[in-house]
Amino acid sequence: MKYIREKDGKREIVEKKKHTRVWMIQAVLKWTVCLSVLCVTVLLCVFIDKKLNNGKIVDKIANAASDVINNDEGEEKATETENKPIEAPHSLTVCLDPGHGGTDPGCDSDGRVEKDDIWALAQVVKAEMEAQGIKVVMTREDNDTKVFLKERVAIANDSDADYFISLHRNKGDGYGNETWMTANASQITQDLTNNVHNAMVEAGVSRDRGIKTGTETGEDSDYYVIGNTKMPACLLEIGFINNAEDNNLFDTKKEDYAKAIAKAVQDTYAAYGPTSELSTEELESTEEVGDGLYTGMVLNNPVIDNVSSLDSEILEWGQGNNVDELNRPVGSTSYQEKYKDFSADFIIPTTEKKIYLTMDEGYEYGCTPSILSTLKEKNVKAVFFVTMSYVKDDPELVRQMIDEGHIVGNHSVTHPAAGIPSLSLEDQQQEVMGNHQYVKENFNYDMFLFRFPAGKFSEQSLAVLNNCGYRSVFWSFAYQDYDVENQPDEAESLQKMLDKLHPGAIYLLHAESWTNTNVLGQFIDKARELGYEFALYTDTLQ
Repeated sequence: MKYIREKDGKREIVEKKKHTRVWMIQAVLKWTVCLSVLCVTVLLCVFIDKKLNNGKIVDKIANAASDVINNDEGEEKATETENKPIEAPHSLTVCLDPGHGGTDPGCDSDGRVEKDDIWALAQVVKAEMEAQGIKVVMTREDNDTKVFLKERVAIANDSDADYFISLHRNKGDGYGNETWMTANASQITQDLTNNVHNAMVEAGVSRDRGIKTGTETGEDSDYYVIGNTKMPACLLEIGFINNAEDNNLFDTKKEDYAKAIAKAVQDTYAAYGPTSELSTEELESTEEVGDGLYTGMVLNNPVIDNVSSLDSEILEWGQGNNVDELNRPVGSTSYQEKYKDFSADFIIPTTEKKIYLTMDEGYEYGCTPSILSTLKEKNVKAVFFVTMSYVKDDPELVRQMIDEGHIVGNHSVTHPAAGIPSLSLEDQQQEVMGNHQYVKENFNYDMFLFRFPAGKFSEQSLAVLNNCGYRSVFWSFAYQDYDVENQPDEAESLQKMLDKLHPGAIYLLHAESWTNTNVLGQFIDKARELGYEFALYTDTLQ
């Protein structure tokens, strides 16, 4: 192609050079890269604006012309838009509690384990609820983790869920389904429980055992998880794990049960709406909910069958002197493993530097008021194991223990010198429940921890305690402090208590000892200096 070019006042005809193919490709690539960078930059700016400013900057740029024309009105509207909170619609939320788990298997029969059944059902229920648009919060996220009762309640209460549903299975001489609610349930809790129970029955059960209040030990008690959650709650016992028909229904009707539970909470929600919008009077029961200490606790132990066939040999507990690398008595750790299925503690299995302080109270020798004063000053909670005679003779001290947040434990009715296992099975039960009922009637307090007099026990007696709804508490530290006429040296005793510190320690001190009374405050201070925490015994419970 030719064209005329003027140069130095002269015109000349020149021929335009053609661009090569390589030059063309390079030009296209350069423009493509430039445009791409520009587009990415714009998109990135928009993305950042969306994240940080909810898109307000982009909106202002897009509406700049309109803002100029209607400046005053536009600025006012923009301000209103920016300051107005964005409210998300409330979503029905359910806290689902698969009972047991981890090292707590629950009840079992012929190789079938409650924690496995409940975990499998919970997954189906969760999936069904989420498919219906229900938000689900789980109290445990797998089947291998131990989640304590207090942790379950904390998870539920922190979730702001509308309802709490706890799933369990039963065991014993019976069959069918039953559903539990608190003894003084609010109307919405009653309706939730009725809806859930009736829906489960319609889905198919071997026997309708009905709706029950309280616990197996009486209607004035409540299971811990449903008694301490702040939202409407119920606990389902879905068939007996030792009943073939119940097991078959449980296996074949998981989907039906899941749909039933989901529909029941939807029906309750339709009637009441979000629990966050209900008044305190509508949500609260007629009786104030405690924190698990001031009114005691009811444990839902798996029943141990055929107690009479278990070993009745009387064993005398003592932790021994041999220790492991963490200074834990080997005797305590081995017995903890051996008797872990009997709801018994010889030591708390943990590597955390925690101490659990316990006091035995066979009779009062004038020390307990001072001990209570020291514990209050140091902000430490202990377990006081009391006999019935102690409770009758010193009710004011027992009331003070309860009111100040300590745990009152059961130390039997008569403290038999030959030990609980020396009695018949019926008399063993009476030694436990006689003291239990007296404390319940006079203090409205459910004892749930038991210490065997003189540390004498057997497999049979451990099973008796388990089936009475108790946890047996032994010790991993004790010394000869119980003889009021021959008290050990205070300095030596304090050093011994410090030398024996170990993770998960259960300290047994006798509250009749003036040595313990005088060195208790120093022991607490020095143990804390060494990094130890005085923990609540309830934190160890499932």
